[in-house]
Amino acid sequence: LSTAVSDGRQGKKDQSSPFMTTRRRFLAGTGSTVAATAMSSAESPTNPKEKLLLSFGLMADCQYADAERAGTRFYRESPRKLEEAVREFNQHELAFTFHLGDFIDRDFKSFADLKPITAKLKSRLYHILGNHDFDVAEELKEKVPAELGLKDTYYGIRQAGFRFLLLDTTEVSTYRYPTKDARTTQAEAELKRLSATGKSYAQSWNSRAGDAQLTWLAGQLEEATTAGESVLVFGHHPVLPEEAHCSWNRSALHELLSRFPCCKAYLNGHRHSGGYELQGGLHYLTLNGMLEMKDNAFSCARLYRSHLEIRGFGRQPSRTLQFR
Repeated sequence: LSTAVSDGRQGKKDQSSPFMTTRRRFLAGTGSTVAATAMSSAESPTNPKEKLLLSFGLMADCQYADAERAGTRFYRESPRKLEEAVREFNQHELAFTFHLGDFIDRDFKSFADLKPITAKLKSRLYHILGNHDFDVAEELKEKVPAELGLKDTYYGIRQAGFRFLLLDTTEVSTYRYPTKDARTTQAEAELKRLSATGKSYAQSWNSRAGDAQLTWLAGQLEEATTAGESVLVFGHHPVLPEEAHCSWNRSALHELLSRFPCCKAYLNGHRHSGGYELQGGLHYLTLNGMLEMKDNAFSCARLYRSHLEIRGFGRQPSRTLQFR
């Protein structure tokens, strides 16, 4: 089974084979070794003896549309902000860059407007799907993952003693598939049941990872534990703090991640004002949305064995996540 994912810079595909056939959806850290090696001599400001493992770019909710401003959402400013982030990222030796969902706000053609900008990135760009990425014509919904270079909509990268697991929290939703699709009908029924419980996150803009995906995630956490690896998990929808933007199955995700000490942090987008909670030594960090306001929001992350340093730009706060 192929794990090829298209390269956002040149439209090429990663031809790396999986390291075991049972580990499909896992990508080698293609194109990252040189960058990681070049940075390995850097030391941690908090511990001069600790070496930098690698650095990577982080952004969420670019959410571009060719549309007028709506409140604090400056849709036509997003390309400029994305250009600014790319210029900053290119000044650093990054192993890769992640965008954590909602690359566009609406209209399939919006993807094409952003591609020339991300094509300038020196680091490999990996996408996570967000709810707004599917705000396109019904006949185009199925083409969204491929448009973002995704063969598998949830997958992982294994590098420097870490697993980076990128989830698809749009998998069970009322918006991802055409209106008359059976999966949409099932999701609508699930949302109705969840609404009856009074949960604040029982909202149509939220959704969840499917059961098979949670099984895959549990398997990766078990394998990482056996291999002595640490894990960082990424998604679009928050898990904590509990509020109106969380994944429908946030409780199941929280329980699963908490059960494995190898899991160090869960990072996501979706809630544009950001957020943070530390529970049981596990960090839950919501990135500020790039779309909001006229100023920008993105970050460069520096990974060490014992912690992750988030260097924020614009509205994104800087913080250090000390691992449990």
